[in-house]
Amino acid sequence: MIYQNILQAIGNTPIVQLNHMTDSDSARVLVKFEGLNVGGSIKTRTALNMICKAEEDGLLQPDSVIVEPTSGNQGIGLALVGAVKGYKTIIIMPDSVSRERKMLVEHYGAEVILVHDRGNIGDCIEECVKMANQMKQENPKVFVPQQFENSANPMAHRYHTGLEILQQVAGPIHGFCSGIGTGGTITGIGETLKCVNPDITIWAVEPENAAILAGGTVGTHIQMGIGDGVIPGVLNQNIYDDIFIVSDKEALQTAKDLARLEGLMCGISSGTNVAAALKLAKKLGKGKTVVTLLPDTAERYFSTPLFENMAAAIPQALDNE
Repeated sequence: MIYQNILQAIGNTPIVQLNHMTDSDSARVLVKFEGLNVGGSIKTRTALNMICKAEEDGLLQPDSVIVEPTSGNQGIGLALVGAVKGYKTIIIMPDSVSRERKMLVEHYGAEVILVHDRGNIGDCIEECVKMANQMKQENPKVFVPQQFENSANPMAHRYHTGLEILQQVAGPIHGFCSGIGTGGTITGIGETLKCVNPDITIWAVEPENAAILAGGTVGTHIQMGIGDGVIPGVLNQNIYDDIFIVSDKEALQTAKDLARLEGLMCGISSGTNVAAALKLAKKLGKGKTVVTLLPDTAERYFSTPLFENMAAAIPQALDNE
């Protein structure tokens, strides 16, 4: 098959069973590896769907400018979609995100505006949103997808990602868990899975330092892509049964284990999701199936603690050559 452009190749990512991280008395854990998606993350799905819906609704013209506040992957996805479709794209993001995220957005030809994170990711995201809305007021050509409020966000998962999971697993799914960023993933996939199995157990997962749904305080954390410190408008708060909180340390270690034990090179929030999935698998027990997502690749975290020891060793290794 020849694709007319790269956007046609989005989706249909593989589901992989974890073989070395589960206990013998736990449920089977399956992970959908979105790091193999076009653009390297799950967010390319929602970026494309939001832009296509805006085009259908007449909200985008050839000279429109896409402006979006985001903590990273959505910005990369929108930069990619904008590049293919010919839209100028501006991404506003906290300066606490990984350096690679900024570089990838710029590599797709988009402009990056950084907003200083003063130790509260929620306040920083709100400042990014205000800046985007101000740009929209000042320039009628600006279109702000606003992933936290846009119904086309969960729609991408309700009618695509969720259905892919059902087709690939081809059997009962007893548990599902997902980190909360925009809320689109858990809402869309959760609603689809719950239609098939109303008794499924769904956990919302939050970083320890941004557990806003659980009533915790909001600070800064390294589980990028989730825990933005806001309660998104698109989040269906009735879709999940419980909230599971993961520390930065546990997320990092689980992400490292996924690479070293399962050969899955994924990002920090993948560690968050799998840490929760392993606990849910333990709770549900043998003979059940738990599904979660690996939202992106590890390559956009070289400058973070995920590669801390390796990054420190690189300059010395080069000097010794």
